[in-house]
Amino acid sequence: MASYEKPVPGRLNHLRYTPVNSGSIPGIATYALGRLSDAPLQYFMFTQGWAVKALTAVGLRASNILISAGPGVAGLGPIPTLLTGMYAVAGLHHGYWILFRNSYTWTIDTSLTVVVYNAVVNTLNTLVAVNALTSAPHPILGDFVDCIGWKQWAGLALFAVGISMETIAEESRKRFKKDPKNKGKIDDTGLWSFVRHPNYLGYTLWRTGITLATGSLPATGVLTVLQILSFTTQGIPGITAYMSQRYGQQWTDYTKRVPSALIPGIL
Repeated sequence: MASYEKPVPGRLNHLRYTPVNSGSIPGIATYALGRLSDAPLQYFMFTQGWAVKALTAVGLRASNILISAGPGVAGLGPIPTLLTGMYAVAGLHHGYWILFRNSYTWTIDTSLTVVVYNAVVNTLNTLVAVNALTSAPHPILGDFVDCIGWKQWAGLALFAVGISMETIAEESRKRFKKDPKNKGKIDDTGLWSFVRHPNYLGYTLWRTGITLATGSLPATGVLTVLQILSFTTQGIPGITAYMSQRYGQQWTDYTKRVPSALIPGIL
């Protein structure tokens, strides 16, 4: 899609940015380092008992023993290991985006907003996972695969599809905009020909996947609905207004060819 005032990925969409060829180094460093530090933070939430203390403080059940029970890595059981790995991949994904695909100016405060948003959501996922481990039986014998249930496998699949979709959409748009023949045109190729915001759809899928991997279906449903509402009520309307103003009839024609904003055939 053509350049526009891009909302914050992650995504608190009332924040806006002016497209430029180079970004703010302090802002980009804050974004990259903040996102890369999230997985270590969640690891310590598991291993240092911070998650258990937070849950017991509000009267919820939690056990440090169950966090480390079963096959895993670095003192974690299977589900905490899986979640920490997903947090790390998501952080690396965002770090790569800001360093190699970004073309927008990022101030420190806007970068901190993205970092804090993702850290809060992942911390909630960690708390949900610890409570779910305590509240429901999980196998702790056998190898790693034996100790992962269908929710974790389904979450991992959604995560992989979402990360891939977001990456492919952003990479294809960047290639489209680099081609001089496409100057002033809206990218309606590849994933952008199926839905107007495939990067947002990808983000929603991998965020949903992480929460599903915690083992809590209610939390997954709540997070998914909130994420969709965030995009449909804040991010997408703002982008639509900007694109309509900038591209006029070209944008109108594009919305007719690709009527779905977020979910093909549904929304």
